[in-house]
Amino acid sequence: MNLLYLSDVFCPWCYGFGPVMRRILADYPGTSVRVLGGDLVDEALTLSEMKEEHPSIREFFARLETTTGQSAGAFLKILEDAGSGGPDWRMYSPETGLPLAVLKTLAPGHELEQMEAFQHAFYAEGRDVLDISVQLDIASRWGVEAAVFEAARADPAVRVRAEKEAAEASDIMGEFRLYPTLYLEGEGGRELLARGYAPYETVRAGLEAALSGRNGGFAEGAACGLDGRCCGQA
Repeated sequence: MNLLYLSDVFCPWCYGFGPVMRRILADYPGTSVRVLGGDLVDEALTLSEMKEEHPSIREFFARLETTTGQSAGAFLKILEDAGSGGPDWRMYSPETGLPLAVLKTLAPGHELEQMEAFQHAFYAEGRDVLDISVQLDIASRWGVEAAVFEAARADPAVRVRAEKEAAEASDIMGEFRLYPTLYLEGEGGRELLARGYAPYETVRAGLEAALSGRNGGFAEGAACGLDGRCCGQA
Protein backbone atom coordinates (compact mmCIF):
# COMPACT_ATOMS: atom_id res chain seq x y z
CA MET A 1 0.00 0.00 0.00
CA ASN A 2 1.26 3.46 -0.89
CA LEU A 3 0.26 6.70 0.78
CA LEU A 4 0.93 10.26 -0.33
CA TYR A 5 1.13 12.74 2.52
CA LEU A 6 1.17 16.51 1.98
CA SER A 7 2.43 18.22 5.08
CA ASP A 8 4.28 21.35 6.15
CA VAL A 9 6.98 21.85 8.75
CA PHE A 10 5.19 24.90 10.21
CA CYS A 11 1.65 23.46 10.16
CA PRO A 12 0.41 22.87 13.74
CA TRP A 13 -2.33 20.47 12.65
CA CYS A 14 0.24 18.47 10.68
CA TYR A 15 2.31 18.20 13.86
CA GLY A 16 -0.86 17.04 15.61
CA PHE A 17 -1.52 14.48 12.86
CA GLY A 18 1.77 12.66 13.57
CA PRO A 19 0.31 10.08 15.99
CA VAL A 20 -2.48 9.28 13.50
CA MET A 21 0.06 8.57 10.77
CA ARG A 22 2.15 6.41 13.08
CA ARG A 23 -0.87 4.31 14.08
CA ILE A 24 -1.86 3.82 10.44
CA LEU A 25 1.63 2.58 9.59
CA ALA A 26 1.64 0.27 12.62
CA ASP A 27 -1.67 -1.22 11.48
CA TYR A 28 -0.50 -1.71 7.89
CA PRO A 29 3.09 -2.99 7.98
CA GLY A 30 5.03 -2.51 4.79
CA THR A 31 3.12 0.60 3.79
CA SER A 32 5.23 3.17 1.98
CA VAL A 33 4.66 6.88 2.52
CA ARG A 34 5.70 9.54 0.06
CA VAL A 35 5.87 12.96 1.72
CA LEU A 36 5.69 16.28 -0.07
CA GLY A 37 6.29 19.52 1.79
CA GLY A 38 3.78 22.33 1.50
CA ASP A 39 3.92 26.10 1.21
CA LEU A 40 1.75 27.06 4.16
CA VAL A 41 3.92 30.04 5.08
CA ASP A 42 4.70 31.26 1.58
CA GLU A 43 5.71 34.73 2.78
CA ALA A 44 8.29 34.92 5.56
CA LEU A 45 6.65 35.52 8.93
CA THR A 46 8.40 36.20 12.23
CA LEU A 47 7.15 34.87 15.54
CA SER A 48 6.35 38.38 16.77
CA GLU A 49 4.31 39.02 13.61
CA MET A 50 2.48 35.73 14.14
CA LYS A 51 1.70 36.71 17.73
CA GLU A 52 0.40 40.09 16.61
CA GLU A 53 -1.77 38.61 13.86
CA HIS A 54 -3.18 35.88 16.11
CA PRO A 55 -3.98 37.34 19.55
CA SER A 56 -5.82 34.16 20.53
CA ILE A 57 -2.90 31.88 19.58
CA ARG A 58 -2.70 30.33 23.06
CA GLU A 59 -6.34 29.27 22.89
CA PHE A 60 -5.68 27.74 19.50
CA PHE A 61 -2.77 25.65 20.79
CA ALA A 62 -4.78 24.59 23.85
CA ARG A 63 -7.40 23.19 21.47
CA LEU A 64 -4.68 21.57 19.36
CA GLU A 65 -3.26 19.80 22.41
CA THR A 66 -6.70 18.69 23.61
CA THR A 67 -7.64 17.41 20.16
CA THR A 68 -4.39 15.68 19.20
CA GLY A 69 -2.49 15.03 22.43
CA GLN A 70 0.53 16.84 21.01
CA SER A 71 2.07 19.51 23.26
CA ALA A 72 3.52 22.76 21.96
CA GLY A 73 4.50 24.25 25.29
CA ALA A 74 8.13 24.86 24.31
CA PHE A 75 7.07 26.69 21.16
CA LEU A 76 4.61 28.84 23.09
CA LYS A 77 7.33 29.89 25.53
CA ILE A 78 9.52 31.04 22.62
CA LEU A 79 6.51 32.74 21.02
CA GLU A 80 5.71 34.60 24.24
CA ASP A 81 9.23 36.02 24.46
CA ALA A 82 9.53 36.89 20.76
CA GLY A 83 10.01 40.60 20.17
CA SER A 84 10.60 41.33 23.85
CA GLY A 85 14.16 40.16 24.33
CA GLY A 86 13.75 36.60 23.10
CA PRO A 87 14.59 35.16 19.68
CA ASP A 88 12.27 36.20 16.87
CA TRP A 89 12.60 33.36 14.37
CA ARG A 90 11.32 33.42 10.84
CA MET A 91 8.86 30.88 9.50
CA TYR A 92 9.11 30.35 5.77
CA SER A 93 7.99 27.04 4.25
CA PRO A 94 10.00 27.19 0.99
CA GLU A 95 13.25 27.12 2.99
CA THR A 96 12.35 23.75 4.50
CA GLY A 97 12.17 22.00 1.13
CA LEU A 98 15.92 21.81 0.59
CA PRO A 99 16.94 20.25 3.93
CA LEU A 100 14.11 17.74 3.60
CA ALA A 101 15.27 16.86 0.08
CA VAL A 102 18.80 16.43 1.44
CA LEU A 103 17.57 13.93 4.02
CA LYS A 104 15.47 12.07 1.45
CA THR A 105 18.58 11.77 -0.72
CA LEU A 106 21.05 10.78 2.00
CA ALA A 107 18.72 8.72 4.21
CA PRO A 108 15.95 7.39 1.96
CA GLY A 109 12.95 5.49 3.27
CA HIS A 110 12.30 7.77 6.25
CA GLU A 111 10.35 10.63 4.70
CA LEU A 112 7.59 10.68 7.30
CA GLU A 113 9.99 10.49 10.25
CA GLN A 114 12.10 13.27 8.77
CA MET A 115 9.13 15.60 8.32
CA GLU A 116 7.97 14.79 11.84
CA ALA A 117 11.46 15.42 13.21
CA PHE A 118 11.33 19.00 11.90
CA GLN A 119 7.81 19.53 13.26
CA HIS A 120 8.73 18.05 16.64
CA ALA A 121 11.85 20.20 16.88
CA PHE A 122 9.81 23.33 16.18
CA TYR A 123 6.68 22.74 18.25
CA ALA A 124 7.66 20.25 20.95
CA GLU A 125 11.24 21.42 21.52
CA GLY A 126 10.97 25.11 20.61
CA ARG A 127 13.91 25.14 18.20
CA ASP A 128 14.59 27.23 15.09
CA VAL A 129 14.39 24.66 12.30
CA LEU A 130 15.70 27.12 9.70
CA ASP A 131 18.96 27.25 11.66
CA ILE A 132 21.60 25.05 10.02
CA SER A 133 22.82 23.77 13.39
CA VAL A 134 19.34 22.44 14.18
CA GLN A 135 19.11 20.83 10.74
CA LEU A 136 22.49 19.16 11.26
CA ASP A 137 21.33 17.81 14.60
CA ILE A 138 18.21 16.36 13.00
CA ALA A 139 20.27 14.84 10.19
CA SER A 140 22.59 13.16 12.68
CA ARG A 141 19.68 10.95 13.78
CA TRP A 142 20.09 9.14 10.48
CA GLY A 143 23.88 9.04 10.73
CA VAL A 144 24.37 11.93 8.32
CA GLU A 145 27.55 13.83 9.10
CA ALA A 146 27.66 17.62 8.94
CA ALA A 147 30.06 17.83 6.00
CA VAL A 148 28.00 15.35 3.99
CA PHE A 149 24.78 17.22 4.73
CA GLU A 150 26.24 20.57 3.74
CA ALA A 151 27.73 19.14 0.53
CA ALA A 152 24.33 17.76 -0.43
CA ARG A 153 22.70 21.15 0.31
CA ALA A 154 25.06 22.68 -2.24
CA ASP A 155 24.42 19.96 -4.83
CA PRO A 156 22.39 21.38 -7.77
CA ALA A 157 20.71 17.99 -8.27
CA VAL A 158 19.33 18.04 -4.72
CA ARG A 159 18.10 21.59 -5.19
CA VAL A 160 16.33 20.54 -8.40
CA ARG A 161 14.71 17.67 -6.52
CA ALA A 162 13.42 20.08 -3.87
CA GLU A 163 12.03 22.41 -6.53
CA LYS A 164 10.32 19.57 -8.41
CA GLU A 165 8.72 18.22 -5.26
CA ALA A 166 7.46 21.67 -4.32
CA ALA A 167 5.96 22.08 -7.78
CA GLU A 168 4.32 18.64 -7.58
CA ALA A 169 2.80 19.40 -4.19
CA SER A 170 1.43 22.71 -5.48
CA ASP A 171 -0.02 21.02 -8.55
CA ILE A 172 -1.72 18.31 -6.49
CA MET A 173 -3.18 20.78 -4.03
CA GLY A 174 -4.44 23.17 -6.67
CA GLU A 175 -6.23 26.26 -5.42
CA PHE A 176 -7.74 24.54 -2.39
CA ARG A 177 -4.70 24.14 -0.14
CA LEU A 178 -5.22 22.65 3.28
CA TYR A 179 -2.69 20.80 5.40
CA PRO A 180 -2.40 17.98 6.31
CA THR A 181 -3.75 16.09 3.30
CA LEU A 182 -3.51 12.32 2.86
CA TYR A 183 -4.07 10.21 -0.27
CA LEU A 184 -4.03 6.53 -1.12
CA GLU A 185 -1.99 6.04 -4.28
CA GLY A 186 -2.34 3.12 -6.66
CA GLU A 187 -2.24 2.09 -10.29
CA GLY A 188 -5.74 3.47 -10.72
CA GLY A 189 -4.75 6.90 -9.51
CA ARG A 190 -5.00 8.78 -6.25
CA GLU A 191 -7.86 8.71 -3.74
CA LEU A 192 -8.29 11.40 -1.11
CA LEU A 193 -8.50 10.02 2.44
CA ALA A 194 -8.27 13.08 4.64
CA ARG A 195 -8.00 16.84 4.26
CA GLY A 196 -7.14 18.59 7.48
CA TYR A 197 -6.72 16.94 10.87
CA ALA A 198 -8.98 13.94 11.40
CA PRO A 199 -8.87 11.36 14.22
CA TYR A 200 -7.34 7.96 13.66
CA GLU A 201 -10.65 6.04 13.63
CA THR A 202 -12.05 8.28 10.89
CA VAL A 203 -8.93 8.04 8.74
CA ARG A 204 -8.71 4.28 9.12
CA ALA A 205 -12.39 3.83 8.21
CA GLY A 206 -11.84 5.85 5.03
CA LEU A 207 -8.72 3.87 4.21
CA GLU A 208 -10.54 0.55 4.65
CA ALA A 209 -13.34 1.76 2.38
CA ALA A 210 -10.84 2.82 -0.29
CA LEU A 211 -8.94 -0.48 -0.09
CA SER A 212 -12.17 -2.46 -0.50
CA GLY A 213 -13.19 -0.43 -3.54
CA ARG A 214 -15.98 1.42 -1.79
CA ASN A 215 -16.31 5.17 -2.08
CA GLY A 216 -16.43 6.22 1.53
CA GLY A 217 -15.75 9.88 0.87
CA PHE A 218 -12.98 11.55 2.80
CA ALA A 219 -12.46 13.01 6.24
CA GLU A 220 -12.31 16.78 6.50
CA GLY A 221 -11.31 18.52 9.68
CA ALA A 222 -9.20 21.19 11.31
CA ALA A 223 -6.56 22.44 8.92
CA CYS A 224 -4.02 25.07 8.09
CA GLY A 225 -4.79 26.99 4.93
CA LEU A 226 -3.21 29.02 2.17
CA ASP A 227 -2.55 32.24 4.08
CA GLY A 228 -0.83 30.59 7.02
CA ARG A 229 -3.83 31.08 9.27
CA CYS A 230 -5.26 28.10 11.09
CA CYS A 231 -8.91 27.33 10.83
CA GLY A 232 -10.88 24.61 12.49
CA GLN A 233 -14.02 22.90 11.40
CA ALA A 234 -14.08 21.46 14.90
